[in-house]
Amino acid sequence: MTEFLYTFKQFYKENSYFINIVSGIIIFLLFFVLRNILSRVILGLSAKIVHKDEKKRESFVNTMLKPLSLFFVMLGLFISLRINIICVAITKGFKIIAILIICWGLTNLVSENLLSSLRLSSDNTDEINFTAVKFVSKLLRILIVALAVVMVISELGYNINGLITGLGVGGLAISLAAQDAISNLISGFIIVFDKPFKVGEFIQNKEISGTVLETSMRTTKIRTVDDSVVTVPNSKLTGDAIVNISRKNKRLIETEFGLVYSSDNELIEKCVEDIKNYLIQDEDIINEPIRVELEKLDDFSLSFGVFCYTYKTDIHQFYHVLNNVNMNIKRIIEENGAVFAFPTSSVYLENK
Repeated sequence: MTEFLYTFKQFYKENSYFINIVSGIIIFLLFFVLRNILSRVILGLSAKIVHKDEKKRESFVNTMLKPLSLFFVMLGLFISLRINIICVAITKGFKIIAILIICWGLTNLVSENLLSSLRLSSDNTDEINFTAVKFVSKLLRILIVALAVVMVISELGYNINGLITGLGVGGLAISLAAQDAISNLISGFIIVFDKPFKVGEFIQNKEISGTVLETSMRTTKIRTVDDSVVTVPNSKLTGDAIVNISRKNKRLIETEFGLVYSSDNELIEKCVEDIKNYLIQDEDIINEPIRVELEKLDDFSLSFGVFCYTYKTDIHQFYHVLNNVNMNIKRIIEENGAVFAFPTSSVYLENK
């Protein structure tokens, strides 16, 4: 046995150059051929620890497979080179490549698996808004890439303290110059997570009303009643009270009409009673509460107010119901022989 070991050492000393080259090639080929198998085994075990759901495990493995496979190829290349060449540059180069591969894997993981990790879906309005998740995903990817760049610069031997200080000062200057943009972004998060409205709903505040077409982290696009598309900064929306008409269970119908002062009380009571009966029988009107009252004695008319609620909360359906109510009030007044009032003036001439 001792003689065999001595013979092997002598053979290695005499042929070490060629043995190292062949060993390096074999190691590289082994890592290259087995890269996918090794990656799937490691990722499969990791996925079982991280995720319980089978679909999430499969998504995790598919997302990280290419970066990890490339890492094993580069690891095999590094070992094969390290056997033959002892050089600091090779080690640094491998570290830089490893950092870039890890960066690639993490960005893939963030962009492809953040939604499933948080149990979100783009069409599920009961979950956290899809827009916010996409924005957070982009932000995390930027941070990952920035961290990778800093680590690579550090590996290359450059002093990063000055760079970090410069970035801090530059970031402060940018934040001061972009206060409105930052305010809109923060407001976008408020809209996204508080969910005062979603795409397709009709909203209104003291400045604008319309149907929400699109919500981003900076602005919200609204189609107004006159069919104009208005892009509103998010800070403008969150700064005022927002009324979400679409989430109402019912909408108030409030209208009024005026009769001339010459109308007698019996005629007035008959008109009021007929209007109430019509509203009670209308399928689009909620029976309670319904009010048809003489509100005030105007300068030129007896002013009546009509108050009732409808199930139709959609803006188009609501105005259709309102139109029917007004038309039927006009019909009832005319059938009873009452007269609508309109602005008039009486002029008295005094004899002198």
